[in-house]
Amino acid sequence: MNADRTQMNADRTSTVRRLGAVLFAAGIALTGLVEAATPVPSGKWSFVFTDKKGRADRPMRVYTYRPKKCDTTCPIQFVLHGASRTASNYRDHWELLADRYGFLVIAPEFSAKDWPGRSYNLGDTGDTSNPEMWGYSVIEHLFDEMRDGQKDYRIFGHSAGAQFVHRLLFLLPGNRASIAIMANAGWYTMPEWRSDKAAAKWPHSLVGAPGGAGESQLKAALEKKAWVILGEADTDPNDSRLDKAEASMKQGATRLERGENFFGAVTAASTTLGAKLGWQLATVPGVGHDGNKMSRASAEIAYGARK
Repeated sequence: MNADRTQMNADRTSTVRRLGAVLFAAGIALTGLVEAATPVPSGKWSFVFTDKKGRADRPMRVYTYRPKKCDTTCPIQFVLHGASRTASNYRDHWELLADRYGFLVIAPEFSAKDWPGRSYNLGDTGDTSNPEMWGYSVIEHLFDEMRDGQKDYRIFGHSAGAQFVHRLLFLLPGNRASIAIMANAGWYTMPEWRSDKAAAKWPHSLVGAPGGAGESQLKAALEKKAWVILGEADTDPNDSRLDKAEASMKQGATRLERGENFFGAVTAASTTLGAKLGWQLATVPGVGHDGNKMSRASAEIAYGARK
């Protein structure tokens, strides 16, 4: 009897030790996950992000802002710069807006060194067929790095950043954007997937797009909540920064005209696909190709009285 009791005690001790070891290992794993995350600190900040899920060879400077009234669980607002690559300036454009509406600002910088020319607007899709390596996936990976319980994010892009945003919606199914804002894009990937109806192939339409984006992918993108926001004074046909490629010129002579034509195509595509269109169009009087003014107007439209 004593021998049996001794054996039972030994078995219990062994079980407790094994359980303790499992819990200890789990604790280490959880601690590792917490330490690996990069929460947004209060005020202005920046850090270098190494995208281990994607292009780890391209470390990226990321600028952030967290209002005093927000903790790390506030909504996340990504802000995408234009061809200027001035991510810190765009972060600053959104500082007072974050204070007013209560969200965290994350502004990644796609440097000209690592994302030269149009490889930024086009998500560097020409380099690889693996979506995890595309520029668009950087946003998803950075969200995983910085989120603190948030299930989705909001995203804004101006000019080249607006090109980035609408192509992210079209090409990256499963993206977690809950609100997408595209301001003053210079030219567009038109929402046309049929080769006999497209005026041009990728990147000016979805014909031949990376990943084979087609009807179902486009329908899902058009059902997201999104805004196309255009400066009514962005009308200079001779702007040296305006893309003059033949396929771009077919979209319109100015950014305002191109944006209006793009939204018309979006509306027509949603009808053809039977999509419940979640996109809206808004114009901003008296504003041209100005990232600061368009940032303020975009936030007011998407989050303010016109929400």
